[in-house]
Amino acid sequence: MNTNKKRLGIIGGISIILIILISVFIFTQIGPYDKNNKKDIVVEIPQGATTSTISDILYKNKLIKNKVIFKVSVRLSNKAQYFKAGKYLFNQTYSNKEIIDEISSGNIYNDGIKITIPEGSTSREIISILVGQKLGNKESYENLISNPQEFYEKFEFLNEEDITSLEGFLYPSTYYFDENASEKEVLSAMLSQFDKVYTEKLRDRQKELKMTTEQVINLASIVEKEAVLDEDRPIIASVFYNRLEIGMPIQSDATIQYIFKERKKIVTYKDLEIDSPYNSYKNKGLPPTPIASPGIESIKATLYPEKTEYLYFVAKIDGGNNYSVNYEDHLKYVKEYKEERDKLNKEK
Repeated sequence: MNTNKKRLGIIGGISIILIILISVFIFTQIGPYDKNNKKDIVVEIPQGATTSTISDILYKNKLIKNKVIFKVSVRLSNKAQYFKAGKYLFNQTYSNKEIIDEISSGNIYNDGIKITIPEGSTSREIISILVGQKLGNKESYENLISNPQEFYEKFEFLNEEDITSLEGFLYPSTYYFDENASEKEVLSAMLSQFDKVYTEKLRDRQKELKMTTEQVINLASIVEKEAVLDEDRPIIASVFYNRLEIGMPIQSDATIQYIFKERKKIVTYKDLEIDSPYNSYKNKGLPPTPIASPGIESIKATLYPEKTEYLYFVAKIDGGNNYSVNYEDHLKYVKEYKEERDKLNKEK
């Protein structure tokens, strides 16, 4: 009897030791590969990669100690369905859990040259930014921007008769480019982002308005340059629609500014006499091309304008606008703005 108890005690003790050893083993296997090595390691998870493929990549890069245990960790986390392809920046201090969290959150690492294109940038300004970062050649960009047909195969939306330039379609955003990226690859990335942002819902709305893509982006580019506050964009769009409807020139200083290589501090009365198809004071309708790259808020405002009878607007000191349906009221607001502006200038 005592012998059996002793034997069971030994077996129980061994079992406990085994459980402890297995627990310690698993704990060490799911922990950091090397908690003292913080050297960055960039790994790329390909599109459609399975958990097995990912574990192979991580094991090869010495980021996990055990592929089987990593796959078990993934299964227990229930996060495999959220894994996102892309490049990730890790080091050997990451545990299995931290790696799984990163890949499932899509915290993708962007390397290369960072380029930020502000909303309302003209193609000239975009080229200047790119060339300033030693990313391509000015003449090559100008040639490609003037020849949308170079991109027809990849971007069907450009294959419309009235799109004669990429102006307006180089979507404003932050991009990361390889230092050896070609000019066409750089512009393609911006066109791809536009194609993504200009959703089917927006395209359907465009069709409802019986407008072409070029007309929408053309008008949106003017709204972009004229508006300061988002809430003003749909109202400004309505003003331009109202002017177009009655055959009135849209009279936008922003189109005058586009004529000049560098933005002027103010547009003068003399500038309004310039003989140019972009002079929207002398010519009716929209200019030949968009005048800048509009952001999504200006695009939406153009597709979903406010319903108003306004024909005029003038800036307010706070950044908004005063709107009016007749020229007499407009002149009052212009006078009010000038008086407030002069008062502020005197106080400085």
